[in-house]
Amino acid sequence: MKKKSILFIFAHPDDETFACGISISKYSETKMASTHLLCATKGQAGKAGEPPLCTPEELPRFREQELRDACAILGFDQVDVWEYQDKFLNTVPVDELVTRIHQAIHQIQPEIVVTFAPHGISGHPDHLAISHATTQAVLSLGPDTSVRKLYYATRSSEEGFGTMKPPFSDPIESITTIIHAPEYMPKVADALRAHRTQHLSVERVFPGVTKGEHYSVPPNNHYILAWHSLPNYTIQGKEADFFDGLA
Repeated sequence: MKKKSILFIFAHPDDETFACGISISKYSETKMASTHLLCATKGQAGKAGEPPLCTPEELPRFREQELRDACAILGFDQVDVWEYQDKFLNTVPVDELVTRIHQAIHQIQPEIVVTFAPHGISGHPDHLAISHATTQAVLSLGPDTSVRKLYYATRSSEEGFGTMKPPFSDPIESITTIIHAPEYMPKVADALRAHRTQHLSVERVFPGVTKGEHYSVPPNNHYILAWHSLPNYTIQGKEADFFDGLA
C-alpha cells in the first residue's frame, strides 16, 4: 500500500518553518505521511545576520545549508532547492514554474499539496508568485493525478503569526483546517534557530526563540482548503487532518 504523501511548495528557506512547522513535524514524526519540500530560491536577497555570518556571495550556500538543517530537524523525507533568483520569482514565466511543479508531482505522487495563500501572508512578491504557480499547476492536472487536495497556508486574523499580526491574514470563518500539535513547539523552535542568518526575523516574529525558548511558537498552523476532488465532501466545523475525507 502506498504511503500517504504531502508536498509543500514555498519560495524561500525558512518559509516552511514559519508557515507550517507544526504540521510538518506532526506528519513526519508520527509517520502519518511522507513529507516533501520544493523551495524555489536560495534566499540570496535576504540578510546575512548581524553581525554577518557570511559574505553576500556566500549567502545562497549558507541559506541552503540552513534550510537542509531545519528540514532535517522537522523530519522532511525529501528537499529540493531550485535556482531561481530571490525577489524575482514573479519574473519567471508561470508556464515554466507550472511545468516544474507538474514534474515534481509526477515524481512524488502526493495526495496533498500545500503552498502560500494568494496574499502570501507577508505579501512578498515571491510568495504570491509561488502560490499562483502552484494553484495553476494543481488546477491543470489531469484526471489521473494523485493530488486530491490543495491547501493554502495562512494565519487567522484573530490569532496572528507568532507575536505579530502579519500584513495579510484570513478571518477564522475562512480557515477550514487547523493542525494543532503543541507538543512540537520545541522542535519548530529548533528548526527556526537553524536559520541562523535570519535570526533577526526569527526573533522579531518569535521572541525568545533565538535565546533557546519556544513559548512564542504558535501551537497550530492554519490553512484554507482551496481545492479538492473528493465527491460529496463537506467540512464539518474545522478539519484537524489534511487527509480528512480521503479513504
